[in-house]
Amino acid sequence: MEKDTRRTVLELKVCVEQEISLLESLLEQMQFEREALLEFKPDQLIELNKRKELLILQLNYLEGGRLRLSKRLARGLGISEKDVTLLKVGESIGQALGEDLKHLHSTFVALVESIRELNSLNRDLVEFSIRSVKGSVAFLKRRFFNSETYSASGVVNDEIEGLSRLSSRV
Repeated sequence: MEKDTRRTVLELKVCVEQEISLLESLLEQMQFEREALLEFKPDQLIELNKRKELLILQLNYLEGGRLRLSKRLARGLGISEKDVTLLKVGESIGQALGEDLKHLHSTFVALVESIRELNSLNRDLVEFSIRSVKGSVAFLKRRFFNSETYSASGVVNDEIEGLSRLSSRV
């Protein structure tokens, strides 16, 4: 392997290792998010979203670098730039460094799949929560706010008066 190609492979390896570290952090934040959703902790959710946004920005930056390095390697190794993957680069270069890239590829793919699954579960939880809140609001509107506050004779509606007695006991 040429010296420049080896240097590029090492740069790619470092870039992917950094991406994997950020993906692990993202997965961890999403697990915390799931707990916050289950325990209904909106303040914690806001903080977690900020952390996730920062991680995603960092991942986007690293992804750009990984793609540039991969294209450079593809040209040097005779692989189509459209089809270049860590797995193909690892197979092309062989040796211990190639095995490292294959391992990183499988780790990367597994993390991305875990993030997709957890994201789907969290999305389902959020959608369920929204439906529950909408259902509760609709129930309350039908139950307590379907009638007027005052009757035609100017007296407070019995349902509204009952609500005020209830709130004074709480």
